[in-house]
Amino acid sequence: MRRRLFTLFLAAAAGLGAASPAHAQIGIGGGFTITGRGTVTTDFRHRGISRSDGDPALQATGTLSHDSGFYAGLWGSSLTEASPTGELQVEYYAGYAREIASGTDIDVGLVYTSFPDASALADPDYVEGYASLSHTLGPVTAEAGAFYAPEQDGLGGRDNLYLYGDVTAGIPFTPLTVLGRLGYSTGGLAPGGGDYVDWRLGVEVDRGPFRFGLSYVDTDLDLPNSDATVVASVSVGF
Repeated sequence: MRRRLFTLFLAAAAGLGAASPAHAQIGIGGGFTITGRGTVTTDFRHRGISRSDGDPALQATGTLSHDSGFYAGLWGSSLTEASPTGELQVEYYAGYAREIASGTDIDVGLVYTSFPDASALADPDYVEGYASLSHTLGPVTAEAGAFYAPEQDGLGGRDNLYLYGDVTAGIPFTPLTVLGRLGYSTGGLAPGGGDYVDWRLGVEVDRGPFRFGLSYVDTDLDLPNSDATVVASVSVGF
C-alpha cells in the first residue's frame, strides 16, 4: 500500500513541485508553465463505472504547457486492491489546445492508460485519441468531445468509442460552479463489449488553492460498481 501511494505521487511530482497555489500554475521560462493538482475522492468513477470498487482513491496530476498550445502531462489514481489490473492507474497524455474563435476552443491529443502493477491480465494498457470543441459564453461553457481507441490487446482485440457532452456554469458572485455530463460508451471498455450511457450532475466550490466537489453519478447499467452514487472530493492545486 505504501509503495503504491509513493509511486502515484512520485509520478506527478515534476508537475506539482513548485507551482503557485493561488493560480495552480507557475511560469518556468521560454513560454512554459507547470500546473498540478492532488485529489482525494470517495470513489474513482471512470465514465460512470467505479474503478476503485466504491472505495476512496488518491489522485494526482501534473501538466507542462507551452504558449503555442502544446502540452503534455500525466495523471494517476489508486485503484482497489482487488482490481485485476493492479492497484495503480497512470495516464500519460499529450496534445494541442488553442482558441480558434472568440470563446471557442479546440483540444486534440493522445492518452496512454497504463496499469504498472497489473498481475492478472497480460496486457491491460491501451491508447486513445481524443478531440473536443468547447464554447464559453459568459459564465457558461459547453463542450462536446470524443475518445477513440483502435483495436488493441488491452481492449480484448476490440476498439472503443466514448462520446460526451459537458456543461459548466459558474454562479455569479459566488465561488460555486454547477457541472453536468452525458456520455455514451461502446466497445472494449464497456462491460461485455456492449454499450451504455453515463451521466453526472454536481457542484464545485473553489476556495483559494482548494476545490471541493459533490456529484451524483449514474449509468443505465444494472451491474456492480455502476449504480447511482454520490461522489465527494477535495483537491489542492500547486
